[in-house]
Amino acid sequence: MLIRNLALTVTGGARISSATVVWEDRNFPDQALTFEIEDNAFDTGAGGDGAERGDRPSADAFLAACFPLAAIHGEARVRIEGHPCAMLIEGLRTMHAWWKSWGGMPTIAPEIETTSRGPGNISAGPRRAVAFLSGGVDGLHMLMRNRRLYRKGEPAYIRDALFIHGIDIGKRARDPENERFGMMLRSLDPVAAETGIRIIPCRTNLRHLPSKPGFFEHRHSGAALAAVGHAALLGPALLFIGGTFPVNTPVPWGSHPAVDGLLSSQRVTVIHDGSRFSRLQKVRDIASWPAALAVLRPCPAKPEGQANCGQCEKCLRTRLELLAAGVEETGAFGRSFTPIELWEDAAPSDVGDRAIFYEDLLPALRSRGFDTLCRVIEEKIAVHQGRERREMAVA
Repeated sequence: MLIRNLALTVTGGARISSATVVWEDRNFPDQALTFEIEDNAFDTGAGGDGAERGDRPSADAFLAACFPLAAIHGEARVRIEGHPCAMLIEGLRTMHAWWKSWGGMPTIAPEIETTSRGPGNISAGPRRAVAFLSGGVDGLHMLMRNRRLYRKGEPAYIRDALFIHGIDIGKRARDPENERFGMMLRSLDPVAAETGIRIIPCRTNLRHLPSKPGFFEHRHSGAALAAVGHAALLGPALLFIGGTFPVNTPVPWGSHPAVDGLLSSQRVTVIHDGSRFSRLQKVRDIASWPAALAVLRPCPAKPEGQANCGQCEKCLRTRLELLAAGVEETGAFGRSFTPIELWEDAAPSDVGDRAIFYEDLLPALRSRGFDTLCRVIEEKIAVHQGRERREMAVA
C-alpha cells in the first residue's frame, strides 16, 4: 500500500487533510482518504513541527487509518510519504501482534516504510484533553466520570469532544446522512452546555475504503478513532476513547484496553477509559444525569427524524439496561420496558459477544419480577454458549 500526495487545505471553514491510497497487492482502485476538521477548532500554539502548527497534514493520522486495512488484505508494506512518529510505528506493530494472537489476521505484518524524516520537534506546551462523543453510553459515562475525577485547569479535564461523520452516521458513500448528522450534533448541545465542553464536528471517508465484514468492529474501530484524533489535534493532547467491554470479561474488539494506547504518538496520548465498569454499571451511573438520558443514542440504524429506532438489538438491549437500572422512561426511548414479541425479529438467536452484557442484566431484571423476559434472554445466551462449546471441541 502506498499513501501518497499528503496535503492540507483550509476551505469553507474546515481544515481538510487528504492523501491518495494506492493498493499494491490487491486489485482495488486508488482512493482519496480525507479528514475534515472544523477550522480553527484548536489553538495552534507555537513551536513544534508543521503538523502541530496546523500547516501540514498529520502522517500519523493516515498511517493509523490505513495500516489495519493493509494488514487484513495482506499488503506486504505500507509506504507513506511523510514522517509518522516512531512511537506510533512501533505501536502498530505491537497492535498487529495482539490481533494475530486473537486469530483471523495474516501472520506477517506489513512493513512500514517512510519516505522522509521531519524535524521531529515535539511541542513542550501544556496538554489538552479531548474525547470522542457520539451519544452512546460509553462516551457519556466517560465524560461524567471525567468531571468527577478532574478539576478545571488540570491536563486531563476534557475540554473538547470530537463528533464524527463517517464512523457510524454516514459510513456508506451512497448514503451520507447529512441531515441526521446535523440533528444528532445539535442534540448534544444540552450536554455540552452542562459540562462546558466544545463539540468539534469532524468528517472522514475512512470507512469507504475496502474492508471485510466485521473487521471494523472487531479490529479497526480503535485505530479509526485514533486516526481522526491525530488529524484533528494540534499540539500535545490526551485523547480519551470510552471503553466498550469491561476488563473482567475481555473480548477481542477494535477498541481494546490492550491496544488503544498503542495508537499513541509522542504528541498524542491515546487513553482507553472506563474499562473497569460493566455496561450496566455505566447505565446506572448516567441514570442520575437527565441530560445524558435525553440524548442517549446507541442505535446503529437510521430512523427517520429520531435518534433511535427503539426496536433493533442494540436499542432493545439498552432499554433493558435502563429497565434494570430502574429507569422506567427516557426522552431517548420512551418506555424502557421491551415487549417480548419484538425480540424474535430484532435479536439474533446467537447474541455473540453481547452475551456478556445480557448475563449482567439477569439478576437485576429478575429482582424486578421480569421472569419471562429473563427466560427469553437465557435461551439466547444458551445458544451462544452451545456454539462456543462446539467451536472449542473442533479446535
